[in-house]
Amino acid sequence: MWTNLKWYLAGTAIILLPVGLRVLTWQRPPVHRASAGDITAGEQLFTHEWKENDPLCAGGDGLGPVFNARSCAACHKQGGIGGGGDNRHNVTTYVVQQPDGGNQAGVVHAFAVRASFTETLSYFDSALPRTSQPSPESIRNSPKRSLSNGAVLHLSQRNTPALFGAKLIDEIPDRVIVAEERRQRLRRPLDNAESENSPVGRAFRLPDGRIGKFGWKAQSATLAEFVEAACANELGLGNPRQAQPAPLTSRDYRAPRADLTQQQCNQITAFCASLAAPIESPKADSVTQAAAGKKLFHRIGCADCHTPNMGAAVGIYSDLLLHRMGRELVGGGSYNGPVPPPLPDDPSPGNSPLPDEWRTPPLWGVADSAPYLHDGRAATLHDAIVAHEGQGAASAGRYATLSKLERDELLSFLRSLRAPGTTQVAQK
Repeated sequence: MWTNLKWYLAGTAIILLPVGLRVLTWQRPPVHRASAGDITAGEQLFTHEWKENDPLCAGGDGLGPVFNARSCAACHKQGGIGGGGDNRHNVTTYVVQQPDGGNQAGVVHAFAVRASFTETLSYFDSALPRTSQPSPESIRNSPKRSLSNGAVLHLSQRNTPALFGAKLIDEIPDRVIVAEERRQRLRRPLDNAESENSPVGRAFRLPDGRIGKFGWKAQSATLAEFVEAACANELGLGNPRQAQPAPLTSRDYRAPRADLTQQQCNQITAFCASLAAPIESPKADSVTQAAAGKKLFHRIGCADCHTPNMGAAVGIYSDLLLHRMGRELVGGGSYNGPVPPPLPDDPSPGNSPLPDEWRTPPLWGVADSAPYLHDGRAATLHDAIVAHEGQGAASAGRYATLSKLERDELLSFLRSLRAPGTTQVAQK
């Protein structure tokens, strides 16, 4: 009997050991405890109009040499400082698929501090337009270009995401996101994240095992990493943990030193973390309509991916997982993550997001963040819903069968998800 008990205990230990190790090795989420002084300093840096050789850069080259905006607030402004942006501030990304199968990815920056650094599509091939800011329509109409050297250029754009509630997202433990991933798999055991039709998402695991939470492709695990990558790539402000990009036209360019100190990066992160989470607040004359719309939101399956709560992020309406969204909603390229495979029909998600995989965008604050989808192609919430394909097609199909009254109710609910306003500050 004692022998059997020993075998039983040993077997139980073997079964539970991987789970126990996994629990013990979970990465602890950041906890934001910033002083009022750091938040104020971060806001000043966030709204500062940077320039070449800026005095705040302490010996760095300042703005650029290539950049997409002169301040964080220039793009993050809808619904208040820290919100989303319009299509004028879209970022153009690229993936070059070489004939030998290798990939190169990055950003075509809209501006440069001098003409010799200017990046245009013609850099990739002289037959392409000499433009640094291709229109969203031109890219959607022709996202793939064959180059004279046999390579293929894939273009995409990214619309500016809102940063409201970033503190709560940052503090979601990885295990909560992984648990949601498992829940979706158990709910549909015959499907998985490779499915192009069933809403089963996957957590994006970075090379070090952490779970991505920020960015359209979930390419950043923490708010700090997202901020530092954005400073370097959008403003050309290199920092201790993220070097600024060299211009496409001057690959050997090197800045004399970092533009931002780690303290400055931490202060910008502290300000972003201080932005309050959006609120669910229907207008006084639409409370009943919004409540009915909220029920419809769940009934037609929107909440399958736009999960109402994730940990302490109550009302986030996102599972923070990658979902395949169909052949029309594709885009590769990233400045803060692995190079994605460029082919939209690749059947097997690997270490990098597929072109048609997107992190479910949080819907809190969605009423004040038009336009919608990854490249801002949807001017209205209705347009965004009907554009859902792939794993979102079933819900979009059910939406299409609703009566006009029911659609109005659902849209009324979405319009109740408001930005928090600039006076609210998240609790420390």
